[in-house]
Amino acid sequence: MKAVICTLLSGAGFYLSLHLGEIWTLAWLAPVPVLWFAFGDAPRAQAFSASFAAYALGLLNLLEAYGNVLPLAVMLLAIAGPSLCFALAVLGAGRIALTISPAAGVVGFAALWTAIDYALAFGPDGAVTSPAYSQVAAVELIQSASVFGLWAVTFAIGFVAAGIAMAAARKSAVSGLLAILVFGLNAGYGVWRLDAVSSGEDVVVGLAADDSLGESGFANDAPSALKAIDAYAGIARDLAVRGATLIVLPEKFAVLSPAWRDEALDRMQDVARTTGATIVAGFDERARQRLNQAYVFEGSAAPRVYSKRRLVGGLESAFATGQAPLMLADRTLVAICKDMDFPGMLRGDASLGPRIAAIPAWDFDRDAWAHARMALMRGVENGFAVVRSARQGLLTVSDANGRVHARAQSDGAGPSTLVARIARGPSSTPYTALGDVFPIGATVLAALLLGLPAIRRRG
Repeated sequence: MKAVICTLLSGAGFYLSLHLGEIWTLAWLAPVPVLWFAFGDAPRAQAFSASFAAYALGLLNLLEAYGNVLPLAVMLLAIAGPSLCFALAVLGAGRIALTISPAAGVVGFAALWTAIDYALAFGPDGAVTSPAYSQVAAVELIQSASVFGLWAVTFAIGFVAAGIAMAAARKSAVSGLLAILVFGLNAGYGVWRLDAVSSGEDVVVGLAADDSLGESGFANDAPSALKAIDAYAGIARDLAVRGATLIVLPEKFAVLSPAWRDEALDRMQDVARTTGATIVAGFDERARQRLNQAYVFEGSAAPRVYSKRRLVGGLESAFATGQAPLMLADRTLVAICKDMDFPGMLRGDASLGPRIAAIPAWDFDRDAWAHARMALMRGVENGFAVVRSARQGLLTVSDANGRVHARAQSDGAGPSTLVARIARGPSSTPYTALGDVFPIGATVLAALLLGLPAIRRRG
């Protein structure tokens, strides 16, 4: 009965806080019931089953956005993989607590969960499963990502949860005090950084998405494509009249085929030329190969082109993969939607010194905030503002500290637009320079803690 209750409590907490969940406070408490159960006298098989089931229950919220989109096998793997990893972290922490000390078990769980979170980021979907994104709404609690990446946030969540659970299960006052200390240090650094980090000059940005034109984004014919082009060209012109000098339009809002490509691009180029605004717009280009591209229109110059480097498995299998980043002269980085799910790639881009990122995107309605906050986290990690315009999602403008300055929901009723002023970021952070030192260190620490009893026996 204890196993069932702990499973349900943790499962509910994960469901409401992680991934598509939005109650950030629960992320710190969700692991506590199953950790308390595992740190007690529960048989290892029961602790493993409870932990696996709890995390799997939490991941069921993914079905709301992707259940009718992705293949069943992909969904099963997306739920079972992270759940297995979480359960192994719980078991490992229990073993460390038993063979070394309760406090070591707390450190061990945080290190194991961080190491696993880091390893999962090398998969085909990047770091989408990280629990760190749950804290984006609490901007003070994610500033440590500017030093050690989002892995620092994962470590803090794991440490605090394990400390609370260990204090309750083993009456370990030290574990409870350590949990309070880690939470305080993380929050304190966040409060300090929000006041200490200086920003660059302001830029007025305009964003737009019109979901009522959705069918035009799929239709490979001139009338449909030019209809979408004209609609977005008119919206862009209006945004420029409202003061926007950087305009970001969604991903793949029209098909470009050779028969009408030049005409379509000329119409968008005319807006950039007559208004003086820089326009970043996403297209589905179909020529010798199919490419998911963002065209950048600046005055009378020939448009620059960026090709998406990280494609959605299954849904974008027909597209060729882009090979290189694109940085504009004013240090605006251009990327597309899923590109922003990959911390390692974006840290590499950050070596070019971006101060703002323009992101055409296309989401799945229900995951609007969940996906937007991944892009926002990349800005915190590397010190740039993020301007993201998504079909079936959100239009968001956030600064280099992760604070959302403007936000609007796209819908099928017509165009959604916003104009906002945002400061460019400082363009570099300690994480940009240090890289993945922290998660690699956590991995080594976890291995040492697991192996220490065997080393002692041999000695």
